[in-house]
Amino acid sequence: MTQEISNKTWVLMLIGGDRHFLTEREAQAIKEAIIKGDKFIDLEDVFFATNQFVKLMKGSDYQKAENYRKGDYFCETHKNWIPKGKTCGRC
Repeated sequence: MTQEISNKTWVLMLIGGDRHFLTEREAQAIKEAIIKGDKFIDLEDVFFATNQFVKLMKGSDYQKAENYRKGDYFCETHKNWIPKGKTCGRC
């Protein structure tokens, strides 16, 4: 199995906790649909009802929020995430 870099840099969060990872183009299409007031949007693979959207965010912001949710903390000195219940070990 090969690992490839993903171009899905946005996360669409839906009611119920579902998350869909989107490309920049798909995220832009969702933004435009919301601004126009569309009730539905078709993104080739998935058909969405826009009233189910909770949040559209960049993947980096999503990763940071997930780390905080899990109880991890960020060591400002060494610029890395420390798991819940652990210490940096280098500070």
